[in-house]
Amino acid sequence: MPPAPRYSPQEQEDRILASAVHCIEESSLLDFTMSAISKSAGLSMGSIYKHMQSKEDVLVALGYRSNVRLKNVFSEVLALPLPVAVRLIAVQLFCHEKVALYSFSQHLDTLLANEAILQRASERWLQRFIEEHIAIEALFRRTIFDACDAGELSVSADGQEAMAHEMVIGLWSLCVGHTQVIMQRSARNVIGRGVQPPSRLQSDSPIIRSVKTVLNSYPWKTPVTDELIMQAISLLEERHLR
Repeated sequence: MPPAPRYSPQEQEDRILASAVHCIEESSLLDFTMSAISKSAGLSMGSIYKHMQSKEDVLVALGYRSNVRLKNVFSEVLALPLPVAVRLIAVQLFCHEKVALYSFSQHLDTLLANEAILQRASERWLQRFIEEHIAIEALFRRTIFDACDAGELSVSADGQEAMAHEMVIGLWSLCVGHTQVIMQRSARNVIGRGVQPPSRLQSDSPIIRSVKTVLNSYPWKTPVTDELIMQAISLLEERHLR
């Protein structure tokens, strides 16, 4: 009878991805190799390829796990004891560096927005990655629908779907745009021509003022105020999210 495998399939996957993080941190998101992961994980190349068919699979798998973590943080923030509009702005106020799974999370997100990378990933990992993206969007949509049902947002039943779509796209665009600004400033810092961006947004930062303006353009029962933003910051700090 052959000996039992040293690691279960899930343990192998965990070792592979933990080793991938180590190898990426030792090299880069572009320069890591599957053989380096194999050596670090203590697994054969055959075992590696049972789980990850390519470097693109590794990147997408890491992105999937990052999305799971982010979804859990969003769920916690959107459940804060605050008016819904303030919960939505609190999503911009937590410190992403504190909750990120990897030191390279922002760069990974940018890389995984590249269609060529995603096209080379296997169906298995691509499907899991996309499902988490859909789940995150659904979380925000459900929050807005719940606000309508609770009377916090005054909109007719016929207009709820369109408003939820508009609000999610608008807020997500501001969030992604802000991330890109940070990335560009960080890139300029590499050559000594940039200003180090803050690791967390302050209540009077341009992006928070912009999000506040956008949110308050909707018919909320309780609009966003500076005082409520400070309450959100305090709650995030209590939960070690800021």
